[in-house]
Formats: sequence, structure tokens, C-alpha cells
Amino acid sequence: MKNYRHRLFEQLLFLPVALVLLTEINGQFPKGPLKTMDLLVLEETTVPLMIYMFVPSDSAVNTVYVVDKAQDSIQIENGVLYLNKSLDRETQAVHKVQIEGLNEKQEVVEGPATVTIIVQDINDNQPVFAETKYKGIVWQNSRPGKPFMKVEAKDLDDPNTLNGQFQYSIVEQLPNTGVSFFQIDKETGEISTTQEGYESLDPLKEKLYDVIVAAKDAAKIPLSSSIQVTIGVKENLWKSPGKIDVVENSTGPFPQTITKVQWNKPGAIYELKPKDKRHYPDFPFVIDASGDINVTKPLDREEISEYVLLAFALDKKRQRLEDPLEIVVTVKDINDNRPLCQERVTFLEVQENEQRGSVIGTVIVKDFDEDGRKNSMLKYKIIDQEPKIPEPDMFKIGEFDGHIQRFNGNLEKKNAPDYIIRVQATDQLGDAAGLSTVCVVNISVIDINDKIPIFEKMEYGPITLRETTQLDHFVMEIQATDDDEPLTGSSEILYTIVDGDENGTFKIVTEERTNKGFVRLSRRLDFETHPVYRLNISATNPEPLVTGVYYNTSSFTLLFVNVTDDDEPPCFKKPLYHVSTFENASKGDFLLKVEAFDPEGGNISYHLTHDPRKWFKINAKTGEIFVNGDVDAEKERIYKMVVTAMEKDDPRKKSTVDISVNLRDVNDNRPKLAENTSSFFICMPGEEEKEVTIRAVDDDVELGPPFKFSLGQVPGKPLKIRPINDTHASVTLKFGKHDVETQYKIPVMISDSGTPPLQGKDFMTVQVCKCTDNKVCFIPVDNDSSYSKVGLAVGILLGTAALIALILVVVYLKMKPKKQEKTDPYRLELTNKELTDKEAEPLTTA
Repeated sequence: MKNYRHRLFEQLLFLPVALVLLTEINGQFPKGPLKTMDLLVLEETTVPLMIYMFVPSDSAVNTVYVVDKAQDSIQIENGVLYLNKSLDRETQAVHKVQIEGLNEKQEVVEGPATVTIIVQDINDNQPVFAETKYKGIVWQNSRPGKPFMKVEAKDLDDPNTLNGQFQYSIVEQLPNTGVSFFQIDKETGEISTTQEGYESLDPLKEKLYDVIVAAKDAAKIPLSSSIQVTIGVKENLWKSPGKIDVVENSTGPFPQTITKVQWNKPGAIYELKPKDKRHYPDFPFVIDASGDINVTKPLDREEISEYVLLAFALDKKRQRLEDPLEIVVTVKDINDNRPLCQERVTFLEVQENEQRGSVIGTVIVKDFDEDGRKNSMLKYKIIDQEPKIPEPDMFKIGEFDGHIQRFNGNLEKKNAPDYIIRVQATDQLGDAAGLSTVCVVNISVIDINDKIPIFEKMEYGPITLRETTQLDHFVMEIQATDDDEPLTGSSEILYTIVDGDENGTFKIVTEERTNKGFVRLSRRLDFETHPVYRLNISATNPEPLVTGVYYNTSSFTLLFVNVTDDDEPPCFKKPLYHVSTFENASKGDFLLKVEAFDPEGGNISYHLTHDPRKWFKINAKTGEIFVNGDVDAEKERIYKMVVTAMEKDDPRKKSTVDISVNLRDVNDNRPKLAENTSSFFICMPGEEEKEVTIRAVDDDVELGPPFKFSLGQVPGKPLKIRPINDTHASVTLKFGKHDVETQYKIPVMISDSGTPPLQGKDFMTVQVCKCTDNKVCFIPVDNDSSYSKVGLAVGILLGTAALIALILVVVYLKMKPKKQEKTDPYRLELTNKELTDKEAEPLTTA
């Protein structure tokens, strides 16, 4: 439907655009030769509208002519193409005209050319709904977001522009509850419930709702329309029946219907599945086409007490119509399980003096019917007791807890060491219709500790032992007896020395079967400190005595032990001596004193019986040890010695002790270069720069690294040194081009970490030499020939002559006064003395 005011506004809005499109900068309409082209025109524009001016290329053209006379809305006058009627895009979006150029004779000189006029859309159509009113049905508890109806609208404007694109929205809901129960898909027009609608829609409260739905396009100035949608609310038939009870072990017939589900409309397909297949390996339920759910076989509550089912409603494409319903099936118990004794025989113990009413144990009986129900509730009673002495009811049992209590008569183990009672357990709280079982209980009577141990003798000994008796020596056997039950805690005897052995010199071990006590020596005897022992020994039980019974003098005995004297060797006061001293200790410096004594009080002399390097000496009378030589930590860091102490009157009586001397290092060795990092070579001509690694060593291990390195100067030869770590440094060598083989000796100064540090001076040798293909110095070897014997003889003669000549030259040079000569002091021609005398200044310090 057209809207005149809106259309007029659109024409006015797009008129400047049309003028810009159709007018050049100089204010004239677009013009050009007659040719095939496309032109854009807004629909509903004001007419007449000049579109284009044709300028013929051929001067013979007198008239530009529209061939198609049916196009009465498009005309040409004086070469100008124009509209004399407004165009409507919805009626015809594209117009094509054939144009020719004619001469005065009305003959075609140019063309024909096809001109296509494309009508551009304006927003002159509002969205229009397909129906004048919509009605729909929604079921109570419909799933949020699942569409239950749909509205549809169309817009005749160009769908490729914002004019023809529109969206749906809900404008109003009546009655207005303040909460939106419905929602619409803005693109599709599908209407569904909101979460609030899912929870709150109820036909008993409100059966009918009116919803105003609008469709609005996306133009800058949008057009819209609205429609009334009436929605009826109906009760939802698709709901869970809740918990279903099924009695176990039913006799059928099967299948047996237990409940029913129903979809809101006919034609639904039903499906039934377990919620968790792992719990139900055998799924005994099915659903038929009408929604009836059936059990297919008897159920056993003791196997599975509860099933959780999921019922599905599907459409013809087997797509879910709604979320599945969860149905819980509870299997109801029947009394189909007899009580079971946990143990074939229950063993209990009771002491002779157990008080009446004391609980001595419990009979445990299980019933696998449902817990907390009458079918599993038990009642107990004692139906028999053997023996029936001294009373036939020595025990009683709790009717509902199975606790057995001491009840009647006096227990005497010697008369009845065991009682056998039979207990009946009946379910359904002992009802006559209940199921029952009989359990056997063996009750053993335990002797109480009412007898004390009694020694056979009140005194043992005296026993005489030499003080040199070996440890664990058997001293004496003692014996006490106990009249309580054998091999129990009441009759077991523990022997303890309660007085007379403060140092734990003796120990007593009990033989379990006979209760004999074996006295043994656990520490060495010493006549000088303890010549006589008076041991007070007690006999007790690990089990406590019963009330009113106490240990007395019968449970105690005395053991007398005499110790005889032996002539023992001297004993050192320490088992081992440790001492430290510096390696620069002077001769005569005191080291330590060892001490020994003679148990009999005799005089002792000391001797160094092991001193391999003779570095120490000992005072034979006092045991004082002194330095006797130049000790050296580099030779031995831990020095071992042995001192012997002997009786002066009997040198055969002697003992030894080890002495360990830790020799501590002092800084008395200068660091130097390691042999494997003091010589290097450079291949001729030697122009390249070479980096080598040197390593320092120091015989003073503790005071060596970290080292500091520096180099002496080599005139005209740039050298660099830098540290790598505590023991290594990198030296960069660059000697320049050499034509002959040359050797350099470079002074290296190395300082250690002592306080103060000690510096050593060493030389690194660098040979500039001819090299092989493997980049190693070439060493020529004489070739063998057939004249080897002659050559050898000639060589010996020439060598001898050369040696004599060399001696004469040396003698001459020694007699001749020295002259200063300008030479390279680091060349090979220098003598060793000159190398030593010539000082090298430090160049670089690392």
C-alpha cells in the first residue's frame, strides 16, 4: 500500500541525489554519444525528468528516435532522453529502450543502441502480514524457546536494501502481568514461551492471552504494521506420573502395566530408556503406542531397589517434541529373605568374676530385606544352653540388639570352661509369620588373675664371677610359680631387678612355657668399683591383679653375686682421638695428650707404635705428643697414628688407641700452569688471531682457586687475557705474518686465593710452524735408502765434528766481552739464562 506523504518526502529527499547524478559540474545534463548504457532513476520521482542528452557522433544525424513506441513513459526530444511518467519499481524494476539516430531522410545512421533504465527503490511499502488475525495454542509447561506457532509478513520493497528488510517484535501482552510469558524470533516470526511462561502459564489461572506483534523495516525512516495474536493456554498432558511402586517378586501376568504417559496431541511416537544403562544391564520395562509403561518380569529389590526411566515423545521424524519425562520406579519389599548369621559360630570370652548384667558380646545377624522395615527387624532369644550348670540361664540376650549379658550363677573355669548357647533370630519383630534362623555362640570362661607368683627360694647364691666374664654369660636360673591358668597373661611371669643393680649389669629372660628366669650378664663387671651385688628381684604378671589381691614378699627373692679381681690391661679414657693442626707446625709444638689408666693402679708407659713418616713423638710418661718433623698436608691430609699403653711391670698387659690428625693446609706452594695447557702452536704464516685456554694448578688444594691471571709483555705483539672460571683463562694471540718458523715464550703470572695471596710465574710456549693438511706442525722424517749404513757413518762423523766446533765457539764467547745487541728477547736464539734474567712487565690482568 502506497503512502502519499511518505512518497513525497522520499522524492524530495532523493531529488538532490538525482540532480547530482544527472548533472555535470557546469550545470548541464549528462550527455554523450549514442551507445548502449545503463542509467539509474529513483522510483516515484517528479516528472518530467531529464535523464540524458545524446550527442551524435555522425554529423548526418538529424533526429534521435525511440524505436519502441510502447514505452510511452520514456521519450526523446531534441536529443534529450526524459521521463514523462513516474516509474514504480514494484511494478517494473528495469526498462529497456532501443534508440536510433536518423538523418533528414529518416534513415538510420547510428544505432540502434540499447539503453537500460534501472529503477532504484524508495521505502514506499510497509510490511504486510499474511493474515488479518492469528490464533494459536500453547500447552502448559511448554519448553522455553520451542516454537508453538508462527506469524508471517511480507515487504514489497527491494529485499536487497534496508527498505525491504524487517524484523518482528512483541509490542504488548494482554492481560499485562508485568512479566513476558512469550517471545518471538525477530527473523522467522516463530513464537515460543519464555522461562517465566514455562513456569507460570496455567489454564486454571488464565486461559487466553492477546499478543500484539509488530513488523518494522530497517529503513532510515522505517515503516511498520502490527497484528493481533490470540493464544489459548491448555493443560499440559506431558508430565511425569511421579514415583511408581512395584512389589518385588510379583507373579504376573507379564507384561504388567504400571503407569501411563500422554503427549498433548495424537500421533506422537513413544520411547522408553533407562537414565543410566550401566546400572541396569537388564532393562525390564517397555512402552506401547498408547503410552502405557509395562514391567516385563518379576523384580528383586535385593538386586535393584530403584529404577529411573526416561520417557520420550517423538514426532514422525523421530525428533523430540519435548524434554523427556523422568519416572522413578521403587521396588517394594516383601519378606522373602531369611535372617543369616554372620558367623557359623560366634566366639566370646567372659572372666570368672564378670559382674552380672555386663555385656560380653553381640550376635550379628543380617536380613537382606529393606532396611528400616518390619521385614528386616529382628527379635532374639536364647533357646538352649550347654552345659546347664550351675544354672540353666547363665546368660541372657537383648531382644532387639543381640547383646549377650552375664545373668545368673557363678562362673568356674575348672567346672565349665566353655558354654554353648543357641540363639534364635526372627524377622518381623518375632511375629509368628516371620522367618527365623538359629546361631551358635561359644562362650569361653577366662581365669581371672587372683593368684600371685611365688618364688621357690627366698635367696639365691652367692655366685662368684670373674670381672673378665664375657657379656651375656649365664649366671643363674631362678623359678617362681603361678596357679592361674597356664599360658595366659594371668600366669605369665615377668622378672625385674628392682634394687641392687643401678647400672643394669644384669638382665633376666623368662622362658614362656616354664616361667623359668635366666639371669645373664648385660654389662662388664668391674671389681674395683663393684665387688659385690645384692640383687632384689620381683616376679609379677602382665595382667593386673583382681581387686583385693596384692603382691607380697613371696613374690620377691634375693640373688647374691661376688666379683673376683683380674689383672686387666690399661684402659684409655677415649676410644678414639681426633685432632687438627696446620702443616707449618714447628718441631716441638704440642699436639695432644692421650690418657690411660690401669684398673689395678699400676704405672703405665706410652709408645707411638705406628707413625709411618716419623712426624711426631710422645712423652712415655705423660702421653703428650709433639711435632717431630716437617708435616706436609700435600702428602697426607689425614695422618693416622697408633699409641700403645702398657703396664711397666708387665709389658704384656697393653692396649692401643687410634689417633687421627687432620693436617690443615697453609699457603706454601706457588700456582703454576698445568702441563697440558702450557704449549701451543700457530700454523704459518700466522697472520690469524688464535684463542687458547690455559689452566692453573696449585698443590695447596684449599688455598688454590680462584686464580688471578696476568701476562707479561711481548714487544709488538698484542696479547689479551680474560678469565673463564676459577681455574681457566682464555689468551688471545696475534703475532703477525712469519716467513720462518719461530717460537715464543710468554710469561704468565698466577695468584692464588691465600691470605695473603702467593704468586707464581710460569711460561706458555707458542710455536709458529709449518703445518700439514691436518693443521698440525710438520716434523720432517729422513727417508730410508740403499746407502743407509754409509749415511749413518757419515752422520756420526759430522755430528762429532759439529759438537767439537760448538764447544770451541762457546769457549770463545765466554772469553770475549759481552756487547749489547738489539735482538728480540722472546726469539728462540735466547739462552735460558737470558730468558730468566729478562723481566717481563704485566700487560693485561685477568
